[in-house]
Amino acid sequence: MISEVVDRNARVQEVNTICMRLFDAWCEARNLTPLAYLMHCWPLSDSRAGTIRRLQETMKDLRRNHADKLDLYALSVLGELASSLDELIDRAETSARHSFANSLQSCSARGEG
Repeated sequence: MISEVVDRNARVQEVNTICMRLFDAWCEARNLTPLAYLMHCWPLSDSRAGTIRRLQETMKDLRRNHADKLDLYALSVLGELASSLDELIDRAETSARHSFANSLQSCSARGEG
């Protein structure tokens, strides 16, 4: 359990580091459209699945609606970010399913089910 929390925190930090790289690049280039999309959902207010999913969806919208504003570096970093976000969300959903299954087993064992 503790290793899962440490791993999740490390992955959230990785997401923050990637976002900082995008922020720096877009500020330096004065690329306001991508910057506005990023600042809409980052810095992360917390690391809950909904917050992570919001960042994921916002960056997908950016790629879909404003690909012309993105250079090869940004596209590459956005791909890296998407992979990290997918992994965070997948692990959160797997953990939630695992917790739910354990709760059901515990209730059944006590005769509450």
